[in-house]
Amino acid sequence: MSFPKRFDEFVVEGKVKYGIEKVVNYSNLSVDNLCLITSLNKSVEPSSYTEAIKDPRWIEAMNSEMEALNRNNTWIVVDLPKGRKPIGCKWVYKIKYKANGEVERYKARLVAKGFNQKEGVDFGETFSPVVKMVTVRIILKLDVNSGWPLYQLDINNAFLYGSLSEDVYMTLPLGYFNNDKNKVCKLVKSLYGLKQAPRKWNEKLTSVLLDMGFTQSVCDHSLFVLSKNDVLVVLLVYVDDIVITGNSSTEITRVKKSLSESF
Repeated sequence: MSFPKRFDEFVVEGKVKYGIEKVVNYSNLSVDNLCLITSLNKSVEPSSYTEAIKDPRWIEAMNSEMEALNRNNTWIVVDLPKGRKPIGCKWVYKIKYKANGEVERYKARLVAKGFNQKEGVDFGETFSPVVKMVTVRIILKLDVNSGWPLYQLDINNAFLYGSLSEDVYMTLPLGYFNNDKNKVCKLVKSLYGLKQAPRKWNEKLTSVLLDMGFTQSVCDHSLFVLSKNDVLVVLLVYVDDIVITGNSSTEITRVKKSLSESF
């Protein structure tokens, strides 16, 4: 079986005088890497909703995203109040790949156009803390010296769990509502793209952890410690990525289960 050795064998037309296709060579790549590069060259991510609706795989991805948003009660459809201007929204498309280059899934995400927000009107504070690197190093050192188990958790659609205190109005997503210019989405939950989205997610996660019995560090607000009797569990937060360790596997499992039930 013969594989193309040069990038220009994949390119139909090159408009650049000194294009990369004239120097890139595939002959020394491993089979897995070659499959990955070939998949990347052949796969096309749509840049607009008009392009996406021509492919049933992207339609299915958008339907899945809308189902998740509806289950989460992300918005309610209302009439736009006088004097208010809604922010826009758009679909963003991304192909997720496995390590061997195979397509894992087609991901569509509805993103709010947060650059249209006005401070003091539909957003206030936006700062969201992340764990300090010195804290990460100390916990990893403690973990290695003590032989504790270490887990990394990722929260799916984390920003969608934050509740909004401001009145944010957004235009209706393309393809799922009638074209009524007077109707808009009043956001109840946070949405990717909003300026306050990271802060609202952090507030939600902090509230859940405190209810579980964790104590938030005053030196690093992204460090949470659960200590009772001889059990110690340490949890680090970096946006929607969580690292958890401790001296009790049973307690760590309980914490992971509680987080899974909450998110």
